[in-house]
Parts: sequence; C-alpha cells; structure tokens
Amino acid sequence: MVVDKILNDRPICNYCLSEIIETKDKRYFYPFVGCSECGSFFSTLHFNSNPYFDICQSCRNEYMNSSHRRYNYPFICCSYCGPKVFLLDNQGQVLTFDNYRDLFKTVSSYVINGEVLVFKTSNIFYFICDATNNESVSNLRKIKKTFKPLPVMFKNKQMFENYVKTDEKIEFIKDFDIKIVRCYESQLSSSIGINDYIAFSIACDPFFVLLFEFLDRPIVYSSVNVSSDSPYISNEEVISKFSKDIKYFVMNDLEIKTVQDYSIVYNSIGVCIRRGIGRVGKVIETNYSFKDCVCLGPELESSVCWSSNNKVFLSTRLGHLINEQVFENYEKIVSNIISGFIPEVIVCDLHPYYLSTDLGKKISENMRIELKQVQHHKAHIYSLIIDKNIEGNIIGFSFDGTGYGEDGNIWGGEVFIGDLYNLERVAHFKYIPIVAGDSAIENPVLIALSYVARYIPEKIDLFNQVAKLQRDIIFKQIKTNTNVYHTSSVGRLFDIAAVLLKVKQDSRIAFSGQAAIELEKLAYSSTVSDYLPFEVYEDQKILNIDLLECFRYIIERREFETHSDIARKFHNTIVEAMLSVATKLRDKYGIEQVGFSGGVFQNKILCHQILKRFKDFKIHFHKDIPPNDSGISLGQLQAALRN
Repeated sequence: MVVDKILNDRPICNYCLSEIIETKDKRYFYPFVGCSECGSFFSTLHFNSNPYFDICQSCRNEYMNSSHRRYNYPFICCSYCGPKVFLLDNQGQVLTFDNYRDLFKTVSSYVINGEVLVFKTSNIFYFICDATNNESVSNLRKIKKTFKPLPVMFKNKQMFENYVKTDEKIEFIKDFDIKIVRCYESQLSSSIGINDYIAFSIACDPFFVLLFEFLDRPIVYSSVNVSSDSPYISNEEVISKFSKDIKYFVMNDLEIKTVQDYSIVYNSIGVCIRRGIGRVGKVIETNYSFKDCVCLGPELESSVCWSSNNKVFLSTRLGHLINEQVFENYEKIVSNIISGFIPEVIVCDLHPYYLSTDLGKKISENMRIELKQVQHHKAHIYSLIIDKNIEGNIIGFSFDGTGYGEDGNIWGGEVFIGDLYNLERVAHFKYIPIVAGDSAIENPVLIALSYVARYIPEKIDLFNQVAKLQRDIIFKQIKTNTNVYHTSSVGRLFDIAAVLLKVKQDSRIAFSGQAAIELEKLAYSSTVSDYLPFEVYEDQKILNIDLLECFRYIIERREFETHSDIARKFHNTIVEAMLSVATKLRDKYGIEQVGFSGGVFQNKILCHQILKRFKDFKIHFHKDIPPNDSGISLGQLQAALRN
C-alpha cells in the first residue's frame, strides 16, 4: 500500500451534479461521476498513473486536456465505458431497463411501496427503506439484526425541515457525515432510534442524489452487515447472505477494495464518534513527528493506524476482532499496509491476550521489527492530544468499559496528568469487584449483584430475578475473594446504576454500552441539577473516587423519587466527581487544561454537563478522531514518537 497517496472520497460537486441531471449529457443519470474535486478515491485504492477503466475516446479527451477538470482524474468514465449499474431480484434475474433513469425510478417505487433493498454505491453497500414506514424500518432491523439507532437521509435542507423540528443550529454543508441532533418533533418512524435524537445526512453521493429525483420522503440507510460484522464489500457475499430476506438488489460491477463505514458526528458538540467515508484516507494533520510504524489498536472497536514519511493515516472502525469475519478483514488491511513499506516499529495494546496483541507479536518476530505496547487508557488520552494538537500538560479523564491496567486490574475510570511524551496516573474510580468474567459484562445484573454483595450485603435480596443458587455462589465468591476481578471502569458504574433503577434487570445486553445508553435515555426526561453523594480520598498518593453513598442513595430513594430524576442526578454525580478531582489536581500541579477521552464521553448528557461545570478550565473534547476504542490506534503512535 502506497500510503502517501491515499485520498478520501468526496461528495459530488456542482459541476458533476449538473451533468447527471442534464438529459443530453453522456453522464445523464450515471452515478459513477467524479472529477478532480469529487468522487471515489479511497474506496478503490487506485494508484497507477493510468485511468482506472478502459475509457472511451470522449473520456480520454477529457483526461488528456490539461484545462479540463478531469485532467489526469484516475476514475474518469461515463455510461459508455464505466462500471454498469443493474437491478437484481432475489432469484438472480437481472431486470432490464432502457436507461439508468428508469432504473432509479423503479428503485424509488420499491422504497415507496415498503421494500427493504440492498443499494450498492461506489464505496459501500447499504440497506435502504422508507424512513416514515414503521413496518419497513422494523424489517430492516430484523434483517440487519440490530438494536442500534438507524441513520436517515434527506434530499435537502427543505425535506429535513419538513420532517424534523430541532432547536440546534445545523450547518447543511455538503459532506458524508451523519450528524446526530436532538429534535422535539418528528414525522419519522418511531422504530428509527432512541431518545429524542436523530442521526441524519443530506444526499451528496451521486447514487442517492439520483434516487431522490423520484423520492418525496427520507430514507433509512445503514451499512450492509449483520450484528458485529464489518460491512460486506463483495457482490457475491451480499447476495448469498441476504437473498432470503431482500427481494431487490441495486448492484454494480465496480470492485470495492477496502472496508469503510459512514462517519458519525455529534452536531452540537462537534465530536466525531465514528470515522468513515469522507474522512478515512485523509492525512491526519499533527504537529508531532513519528517513526514509520503500524499501530494495531485494541480488540473491540478495532482500527489500524500507520505513519509513513511522517504522514499519519487511520482506518475506519472495523469492529470486534473476536468476530471471525472482522478479524479476516483486519488482517488483510494490516497485510496491505506492511506490504507497501517496512515499519520501524509495531505497536499494540498492553493486554496480553488481545488478538491484536498476538498479531503484533507475530509481525514483530517474522519481520524482526521492534514491538512496543501502550496501555489502553493512556492511548485514549494520547489520541486526544494528537487529535487536538494539544501542547503542554493536561489533566486527562479516560473513561470506558474495560482495558488492561498496568497493575493487572481492569481499568476504565482513569485520570492522568502529563503530555504526549509521558502520562502519570494520578486518580481513578475505586476498584469494585466483578465475578463471572466476560459473561458479567454482557449481563449488567451480575455486575450490580457483585457490587451489592461486597458493599451493601444487607440488600442482596433486591436481586430476586437471579436464581437463589447463583446469588449464593456469587455472594460466596465475593466474601472469599474467589475468581473475582477488580475494575475501576466507569462503564460498569453506569451498568450498576441502570440495574438499580430497573432499566436493565433480567436480560443480557444486545450491544456494547446498551445499559448506559438506556440510562441516558431515562435521564433525558429530567432537568434536575442536583447530584448524589460521593467521596474523593487519597490512597498511596492516588486519588480514589468512591460512589458507595451514591448507590446507597439510589437503593433507598428509588421508591420515592422518579427514576428519571435519579438517573439525571447520577450523570451529574459523575461530572461533579470529575470536577472535584480536576480542581484538586489543578491546585496541586497548576494544570489548567482538561481533556476527555473514552467511550463514556459519547454520552451527550455528560458532555453538555461538562461544558457547564468546567468553565474555569480549558476543555478539550475530541474533534476528528473518535473518543471510543476506534481512536486508540492513533494514540498508540506515542510509542513511535520522535524525540
């Protein structure tokens, strides 16, 4: 992979837009349109000096004309010489049309009639359906097997305003980002999302632009995959997996060479929580200098970052490496990267049993390259420093669900001070016990039960939904400290609060962070500003944050206060505890800058409350790099930092 030539995919420009809707133009209703200002670059990874396609003479004239906007444009083509778009039914029959206009018109009629379709563009396969049709959206969820919120696409600003009312200021700029905004009124399907939020974009890919020529309503669009798989990229795989559930497939014969997903941004905060189409392929601008290296990221929400010739690149979020399909894609990407250059350093997580760690060790041994490891939560803060080009010392809050700590415990509620050259752990949430290992993480009730068994044993009978035998076993394990893990994870604290407030009681979570997301949803209906009791104390020169009294309050008051008020107070408590720690550290070390990284800071209530309460500090949230684990590989660059 020639990493210094990668370019990101770009939205359709006005010149190309005018061509595809001009009846006499050779590119009329042809979606593979582009020029030096727009089009597919990263998706096809074409670095040769010749055009990508065997182009016709008309296109060649444009390609050779130094005054034309398609001069030396590598993906130049038209409806005569470029890739073909076609419509398949689930029996494998190709539906024929006189022209592409009729094809897109037919596809739009299927959407209006309630069908869920597969819709392949130049960079990704999508499921699409009518965003106003509850049955269609529910069917899409069943096919994709997802409980997560679904994004919605509108033709333009006017269509958005016809269907959604929001108080947020929105810039309707032409980009691929999906923006998350809070709305107070919507005419969309109730099956689309949770809370009062909507994830939306405006059509700027020529495939969707042409589809909206015939649609008077928004569509749900979501990458074609199942559960925690990476998005699928081959025609054969998509058809074989979904021909039983999908009647019609809008396909083309362009080969997609690399996995991408769509980008997601919190509109009001400006934080990118997923880096995908339109962003992947861009050089990451940084004031720091790094050795040539490959950083392999964590195991969950994986990504790959690499530096070559002092240019930094970061892949899209690839998914959970424990999923075989994801790991296969991950290995291919890593193999492509190291086939193009020989890195000086391979960097991986500190966790000894991550699949990414194992791969890093193998590459290091086979290529005789130095292997370095970076602790998970430090990598979060390092990624923030690189993302925002922060200079000087910072107080860094690194909160997520899990990560291997330098003391062998499970970290996840960490506070550091320092800069990109070194971070020192100075505070964390008090360690709490967890039994049942990974199965407990998937079942928050067991986490809450472990906590109560250790600290509030007189309330163990609160967990009648757990079989008495299992309760007794867990109680004995906690009492004897047998097979007990200890964690400082803020994600697990949210799990406990969700269970105690009866948000999650008797079922496993369907996706990572589900209990915390549902607790946040509950808190949205409250506006209380109070917070619950907590304690900050020093133990061996490290500040500990203890929420025991907070959880006692929840247990004692949950029958007398609205659960939404208590949920809001819990969110406020986390922020107040952070503020207390930050103030103590500022007084001790004189550090005014505070930064926030880790998956917990995807919680919008926390972020907005931080903006209110940390006004005496200089605040840093992520901008272009996600705060979740898909940004960790960028932070791992710290190990390749040039002095």
